[in-house]
Amino acid sequence: MKRLAALALPALVLLPQAAFAHPGHGEAAGLVHGFLHPVSGADHVLAMVAVGLLAGLRGGRALWALPASFLALMAVGAGLG
Repeated sequence: MKRLAALALPALVLLPQAAFAHPGHGEAAGLVHGFLHPVSGADHVLAMVAVGLLAGLRGGRALWALPASFLALMAVGAGLG
């Protein structure tokens, strides 16, 4: 089992395209596509709606803190590539 884990880790590191959650990343063409990508798929829109609903249910400071942290972490993810 340890040998399998020792072989699986380098395979996961060397094959990052296997981690794509959905197809369609190959035809990315420019800045506009990058800005439209988060609102072009139902999965992304549902995640944003869920963050908004959770913030509304929590109330108080969460009304701005949860969406702001969501956007900040998306920016961190974009920076990491």
